[in-house]
Amino acid sequence: MWASNHQKVETLVPPTYRVHLMTTVRRFLPALIGIFCSVALGAQTPAGTITGRVVDSTTHQPISGAAVLVEGTGRGTLTGADGSFRIGNVPAGTRAVRARLIGYAPQVRNITIGTGAIATVDFALVASASLLDQVVVVGYSTQRKSDITGAVSTVDVADLESRRVADVAQVLQGQVAGVQITQSTGAPGEDISIRIRGEGTIGNNSPLFIVDGVPTRDISFLNPADMATLTVLKDAAAASIYGSRASAGVIVITTKAGKAGKSVSEVNYYSGVQRVANLPTLLNASQYLDKVEEAWANSGFSGTNPYTVAKTRTDLANTDWLNALFETGRSQNLQFNASGGTDKIKYLTSAGLYKQDGIVIFNNDVYQRMNFRTNVNAALNKRLNVGTNLQLSYAAQDKLSSKGDAPGIIRHALIRPPIIGVLKSPTDPTYSASDPYTDLPFFGPNWDNSKNIFEFSSNPVALAAFTSDKRDNFKTFGDVFAEYSLMKNDALKLRTNVGLDLSLSHNKAFAQNFGDNGGGGNATDGFGRINRPTSLNEDRGQETTVTWNNTLNYAKNTAKNGFTALAGTEYITNYASSLGGSRQRYDFASAPFQYLNYGGTTGQNTGGSASEWGLFSLFTSSTYAYDSRYL
Repeated sequence: MWASNHQKVETLVPPTYRVHLMTTVRRFLPALIGIFCSVALGAQTPAGTITGRVVDSTTHQPISGAAVLVEGTGRGTLTGADGSFRIGNVPAGTRAVRARLIGYAPQVRNITIGTGAIATVDFALVASASLLDQVVVVGYSTQRKSDITGAVSTVDVADLESRRVADVAQVLQGQVAGVQITQSTGAPGEDISIRIRGEGTIGNNSPLFIVDGVPTRDISFLNPADMATLTVLKDAAAASIYGSRASAGVIVITTKAGKAGKSVSEVNYYSGVQRVANLPTLLNASQYLDKVEEAWANSGFSGTNPYTVAKTRTDLANTDWLNALFETGRSQNLQFNASGGTDKIKYLTSAGLYKQDGIVIFNNDVYQRMNFRTNVNAALNKRLNVGTNLQLSYAAQDKLSSKGDAPGIIRHALIRPPIIGVLKSPTDPTYSASDPYTDLPFFGPNWDNSKNIFEFSSNPVALAAFTSDKRDNFKTFGDVFAEYSLMKNDALKLRTNVGLDLSLSHNKAFAQNFGDNGGGGNATDGFGRINRPTSLNEDRGQETTVTWNNTLNYAKNTAKNGFTALAGTEYITNYASSLGGSRQRYDFASAPFQYLNYGGTTGQNTGGSASEWGLFSLFTSSTYAYDSRYL
C-alpha cells in the first residue's frame, strides 16, 4: 500500500456507438449502420480567469444581460451595462465559451486558459429574426420569443445530446443563467438540487416541473433523450398561471412526438468511466507517526512518548485509505425509439436502460433505471385531435453513505490512520473469512480502550462491503387529452387534459453486525462493534396525483396587431400512504433471511400513515402586441 504523492486523475472515456436504422412499417430492416467512437481524457487543473465584451455585430453597441458560459465547467455570468464580463476560477486548458441572448444567434469561441492567467475573448452577436419568431411553450400556451415580457430561458435540447448525462437536472447544468445545479455527493442516483435565482422561500425551494401539461416535483424518472423542448420560467410572472407553486420557478418540458412520414427507428448506446479527481495527498505511515509524535510532545505530557515507541514496531501497515476505497466507476446507456405516422395519426415509442456502478469499491453503490414511453396523436377530423403520452419508469438504487452522515464512509477514509491495514492477517485470532477487515486500531480480546493511542475510526472498506440499503421506485406518468377547434380558422381552441402521476416505492435496509468485540456484547445481540444488534428496516409507500385541466385559447394576429388570451381551470388531487416495519437480532444474515419474519420478536416496530390534499384553480392571462414593438 502507498500514500505519499498519490493522486487520482479524473478520466472520461465515453466510447459511443450509434446505430441508425431507417425502415418502413412493413420492412423493419436496417439500411444504414454507423459506429462512432470517441475518447476524451481530462484532468482537473489549477484555474484561470476569462474576461471580454459582448457587442451587437451591426451597431457595435454593448449588449447587457447576455449569458456567457464556459461549457463543461458550470462557470458563467451575465454581461454588465457596458457589455463586459469576467468569469473566475475556470479550469486551465482549452475551453469552449458560449455567449447567448434571446434575439441573437449564439456564438462559441474556443480559448486556451493558462494556470493563473487572464484570457480575453470578445463576441459580436448577430441578430436573428428566426430566433425571435421561435415559438416557446409558456404555461398552458405558446408565445413567440419576441412577445415574451417575463424572464424566460430556453435550452437547445438538440445541442445537449453529446453531453451524455443521465438526469434532466444535469442537462440544465451550466446552460441557464441564474439556475444553480448542485449534487451533494455525486453518488449514482443521488438527488440533485435545482435552484432558480437562489433560495427564495422558507418552504420548498425546488422548482415546479410541467411535463406535457402535468405538474410534478420530481423529474428524476424522465429520460433526457425523450425531451423535445425545455423552458425555464424564472421570474414572478410564472405565478400568474401557477400561483404560489411557482414561487421557486417553473421548468416546462415537452417530450418528443411522432412526425408524419415513413417509420424511423434509432438505437443509441454509449458507455463511460468515472474516476475521482483532486484527492488530497494523505500522510504515509512514517509521516503520520512523525506528526502524532510531535503533537504529543507539544501537548506538555510527561513520560515516554508512546508514538516514539510505536515507530519501532514492525507490524505497522502503510495504507492510503482513499486509494483503498475508490475504484473506477462505469456507466452504460442504451436507448431505442421508433416513430412515424400519417397526416391523421402519428406515433412515437421509446425505451431506455441506464446503469451506473459508482466509484466506491464493491457493488453496493449501483443505480439502474429503465424507461418506456409511448406517444400517440390522432386527428379524428379537421377540428378534433386526441392523444396520449404515457411513461413507465423503474429505478433501483443501492444507496451508500458518502456524506458526513453516519456511517460516513469517505469521512472515515480521511481520518483513519495509515498504519492500519485494510485486512487482518489470517493468523490474527479475531480473523474470520466472513469478516476479514481490521476494525479498531490493533483491537484484541484483552485490549484496554483507555490505552489506545490511535484514532477510533471505522474501516471504510468494511463499511462499503457490509452496507445493504436498497431503494426501488416504480412510476407511471402520463396524460390523455382532447383538443377541439371552435372556429374554422383555429383561432379559438378548447383543450381538456387528464394526467396521472403514480409512484410506488420500496426501501429495505439491512444493518449487519460486524467488527471486533468492542465490549458489552452478548450472544443475543452479537459481539461485533458495528450494527449491534443486526437489524432490518423496510417500508413501502404509494403516492397518486391526478390532474385535470381545461383551457380555452384564443389567438388573433394581423399585420400590426397580435392578441392572445387564455382562460382555464385545473383540479389536482393527491393521496399518499406508507407502511413500514423493523426487527432486530437476526440469527442468519444471508439474503434469503433478510425479511421481517426471520427477526427476533423483541424490539420489533411497525408504523403507517396517510395524507391527502386537493387544489382547484381558476386562471386567465392575455397579451397584446402592436407592431411587434409594444407589448
